[in-house]
Amino acid sequence: LLYKPVDRVTRSTLVLHDLLKHTPASHPDHPLLQDALRISQNFLSSINEEITPRRQSMTVKKGEVSLPAS
Repeated sequence: LLYKPVDRVTRSTLVLHDLLKHTPASHPDHPLLQDALRISQNFLSSINEEITPRRQSMTVKKGEVSLPAS
């Protein structure tokens, strides 16, 4: 359930990307779509940067035993 909101932002980002591809540069909404896409991509990048170190610290290599900290 925690990934649901992030998944929704990811899908919206893809829709914005496609919409921007099909919007002429002369259209008044083009710069707004560019801003929305940039904001969405930055948001997803910041989430990815936060999650990656946590995921690496929780990963245990095959054959190793992870003991709780005392």
